[in-house]
Amino acid sequence: MEIITSSDNKLIKRLVKLKQKKYREIEREFYIEGYKNVLDTYNAAKSSVKEVVLSESAYKKYGSAFERFSVVSDALFGKISDTDCAQGVISINRSPEFSFPNADRIIYLDRVRDPGNVGTILRTACAAGYGAVLNNCADILSPKVTRSSMSAILKCKIGLDIAVSELKERGYEVISSDMGGDSVFSCQKPSGKYCIVIGNEAEGIDPDIIKSSDRVLSIPQDGIESLNAAVAAGIMMYALRY
Repeated sequence: MEIITSSDNKLIKRLVKLKQKKYREIEREFYIEGYKNVLDTYNAAKSSVKEVVLSESAYKKYGSAFERFSVVSDALFGKISDTDCAQGVISINRSPEFSFPNADRIIYLDRVRDPGNVGTILRTACAAGYGAVLNNCADILSPKVTRSSMSAILKCKIGLDIAVSELKERGYEVISSDMGGDSVFSCQKPSGKYCIVIGNEAEGIDPDIIKSSDRVLSIPQDGIESLNAAVAAGIMMYALRY
C-alpha cells in the first residue's frame, strides 16, 4: 500500500485548494472532515463521494468502512486538516445542486453569517423535516459548515438566495422569529405550507421581511437578551411542527 508523504502530491494539492471558496466553485467540489461525518455521507450519498483520504492511524481503525481510499502519513494529514483534533478522515465530494427546496416546511436564514450556526441549523432542519433557504449566509460548502451540518447539506432540500416574496407567491405562510412577536408556544400552528425566518446574529431579520411576514412569533425568555440563532431556529422548528 502506497502512503502519501509529500505535500506536492496532486491529491494533497487538490485538498488544500478546496479550502478556498473560489476553487470549490471552479471544481464543483468540497470536502468533509471527521470519521462520523464522512461515514454518514458515504452511506447516505455514496455517489457524491469522489475520494476518501485516511491518515495512517485512521486506516488501521477505519479502513474497513470504505471500499476505496488513499492513505497519507499522520504528519502530512495533520498539516492539511482543518481541525485541531484531526480524526484522520476526509472525503472529497461533488457539490450538490441547490434549487428551490419545494418542501412543505422551510427554514429561511436571513444573513446568518456564523458557519457553526448555519451548519447546526441545517442539521436540525434535516432532523425535523424542513427544507432550507440560505439568503446571503455563510458559505454552505465551507469546512466549518460541513463539519457542523454532518451530511445535512446532501440530505436536506436547500435553496440559495431566494426572495421571501417568491415563497409567498408559492403559497407559503411566512413566519418571522423576533422578540416583538407572540409566543410560539401559545400560537396556532400552521395548517399549510410555511416558512420560518431566522435573522442575522447581530442585526436580526431584515425589517422589510418582517413587514411582509404573515406572522411574527417569539421565544419567551427570562433574564437573557437573546438566544443563539441555531438554538432559536431549533426551538421554532419543533414548536411549530409538533
